[in-house]
Amino acid sequence: MHRVTHGFRSRIRLAADELAHLEREVARLVSVLDREAILHEATRILTEEFRFNCAWFAERTDENTVVIRYGAHMLSQIEDMELQRGRGLGGKVFALGRTLCVDEYLASRDITHHYDRTIVAERMDGIIGTPIQYDGTVEGVLMGGSRAGTTFGDGAAKIIETVAERTAQALNVAAQAQRRSAAAIQEERQRMALDLHDTVGAMLFAITAGVRSVNDTVHDGDLRARLHTIESQAKEAATMLRDSLRALATPADQLALGSALQAAIHHFEVRTSIEANLVMLDVLPRLGDSAVRVLIAAAKEGLLNVEKHAKATGVVVTVSTQGNGVTLAITDDGIGTGSEPIHSEERDHGFGLDAIEHALAGVGGTLQVTANPDGGTTFRVWVRS
Repeated sequence: MHRVTHGFRSRIRLAADELAHLEREVARLVSVLDREAILHEATRILTEEFRFNCAWFAERTDENTVVIRYGAHMLSQIEDMELQRGRGLGGKVFALGRTLCVDEYLASRDITHHYDRTIVAERMDGIIGTPIQYDGTVEGVLMGGSRAGTTFGDGAAKIIETVAERTAQALNVAAQAQRRSAAAIQEERQRMALDLHDTVGAMLFAITAGVRSVNDTVHDGDLRARLHTIESQAKEAATMLRDSLRALATPADQLALGSALQAAIHHFEVRTSIEANLVMLDVLPRLGDSAVRVLIAAAKEGLLNVEKHAKATGVVVTVSTQGNGVTLAITDDGIGTGSEPIHSEERDHGFGLDAIEHALAGVGGTLQVTANPDGGTTFRVWVRS
């Protein structure tokens, strides 16, 4: 009896220690204010702290779709893979909004088998998934996988549910902090614009008017030429000031979009050593969060197409207003599309252009990939504002 009691107490202490460790690890999530870092940390906790063989997060893009965005310890390229509501384990978790687990994925009769090819490529046996939800909406699915006959212990559901709960809290905190920060930044930008207009603008106007007044009374040719040069320089400075004021008035959400696109371009340049430039042609209309996410995902896919297929030496990414929406175009100087459809080998697997087309349709957008008359390809997406 004493041995049984002692063994029971030992198991309780072990469980308590594990839960305490879990709480310490996931508490770090709430202190992170960067969305990407939060999601990377969630998958890291599952794989490195609690020995899931692999883990990934799929983000909701519309009411019927989640797309895999972040993975840890994966064997193949699964980022941007699209999971449909109700299909596979991830799609079923998304549809039902609760934790589900299968120990033998390929043999399970409780799920559909639309994604078996990926499961085989990842050498996974079992999968467990749980929804990430806040504000009453499932915003994504957090999943963990086992390999080589490893099974999930009794605490696996508790672990992944706790990580998902804290991840949702962290994402909510990050979104609120971003909104407050964006509002503060925009307020400061408007204050700076007003100060510049009232001080530097007035000064340049006074200089221009003063020089013009003096110039009318001077008869010396050399002096008149110098005064004319000063007037021209003041006008040029005034034009630059107006451009700066226009930039300061750019909405915060457009700045966020520009920053995300610039980051994607930077990663592309690092990977490929191909020069790429971003050109924002207009002050854009306000876009919803879903439209912005789809634009960023489309930009990454377009740049990936260039990297894989174009053999380009240069790329230009342009963003502009078109009709009642926003157009993003990626133009390269590579070998062009040829006569075959791009990425036909990927369309059967839910990757690439099909995934982007589906996501765009969810926000009222469109996709075109066309050959340029002088060579190269233009990848163009449009979203409704």
